[in-house]
Amino acid sequence: MSSFIVFEGIDGSGKSTAMKDLKKRYADIYITREPTHTKVGRLVKQMAHLKSSPYLDYFIYLADRVQHIEKIKRVLEDGRHVICDRYWGSSAAYQSAYDEITLGYAVQVQEPFVLKPDLTLLFDLEPKTAIERIEVRDTKSKYENIDYLKRVRENYLELASEHDWKVIDAGNEKDEVLEDIIDLVESLLKN
Repeated sequence: MSSFIVFEGIDGSGKSTAMKDLKKRYADIYITREPTHTKVGRLVKQMAHLKSSPYLDYFIYLADRVQHIEKIKRVLEDGRHVICDRYWGSSAAYQSAYDEITLGYAVQVQEPFVLKPDLTLLFDLEPKTAIERIEVRDTKSKYENIDYLKRVRENYLELASEHDWKVIDAGNEKDEVLEDIIDLVESLLKN
């Protein structure tokens, strides 16, 4: 039986690095991400660098997900495992970090468009450490500032508590983080 696994966490928490390591270990797993590489996903990426309404950002992310979830369902139906870098939790945590959108609203509006993951891992990291890690990037999104990431992290921790996510200490050494992830993923895949 195929499994759907999601990695959530603030920018710089190590999700993408862990995905690359897992891809080497599990070659048959389908790796995907949000925003996607579709036309809508490319629009989402452009919006991350523009000043815009939080509602506009939120609903463009949601449009990307609606398209993305159909692909995920097909892959799961083919019997492959799926790991997704960001999913509904990211939309909720990031967009509700603005004053205009509440976390409850951000979760509720998405519900009809969410396939429930079998396992969600939250890569928890102090925003100060995240900012230090992403300083080397050529371009920064509007989301990559410490005050905003503090609110996003609080939202993530609330979601993790409410939805039984597994929390990984992403401030640990890379090998230790990867070992924690592999233990959780292998436990799921064995069942």
